[in-house]
Amino acid sequence: MSYRVDLHVAALSQMKGLPEEALDALISRTVDLVEKPWDARVLYKDDPDFRMTTFGDFGVLYFKVDEVAELITIFNVTWAG
Repeated sequence: MSYRVDLHVAALSQMKGLPEEALDALISRTVDLVEKPWDARVLYKDDPDFRMTTFGDFGVLYFKVDEVAELITIFNVTWAG
């Protein structure tokens, strides 16, 4: 199963100014999640659809998995920059 990715407007805004190397790492990690969206840490025990993962040493992305729609919604990107 391969998921689609939707970037929430907040995540898009947070990505502004990312250095090229960090953006490449973010894209690479997102591509991995398309095939394995559950390969990430659960944010809330009572709602495992909400997940988080790192993209290299650059930062953390937060997302929600909708299994029925086969959709990953990235709603927050935090980077140390």
